[in-house]
Amino acid sequence: MATSTRIKAQSIIFKIDGTQYECDATNIELAAQDAPGDVQTFCEQQVGQEWTLTLEGITSGDDTSLYRLLWVGYGSDGDFIIAPNGNAVATTDQPHYTGTVKFDALPPLSLVSNETSTFSVTLTVKNTPHDPANDVWYGVEIVTA
Repeated sequence: MATSTRIKAQSIIFKIDGTQYECDATNIELAAQDAPGDVQTFCEQQVGQEWTLTLEGITSGDDTSLYRLLWVGYGSDGDFIIAPNGNAVATTDQPHYTGTVKFDALPPLSLVSNETSTFSVTLTVKNTPHDPANDVWYGVEIVTA
């Protein structure tokens, strides 16, 4: 088997509601964990899952910044696209990861003398039925075309 192509997170694309925010972000993590209150039956491989989207980035007061979007959007939802390879169009070998994020947490304002201010916030991804036959895993879709 040939070595798989590695993803080096440099020129990614990260959008919320069609606006690009990768230049404000320093770390983007999409992670699944057990959904709260769910149970595993004897016929299931695991308990239902729920995704979170953790964002780290620069703190900015600019009204078009990711930081301000998290404040202004609090209590609403937004559609996201993560293109780890930086490709504008999803392909089989360079898919996009999409879903709807709930702005259910506010980023902190953390200030350290003479340092660039940054933030970290973890948001919940809206859950949908698990449908791997259609490339949807608990609300996150892997787009390949």
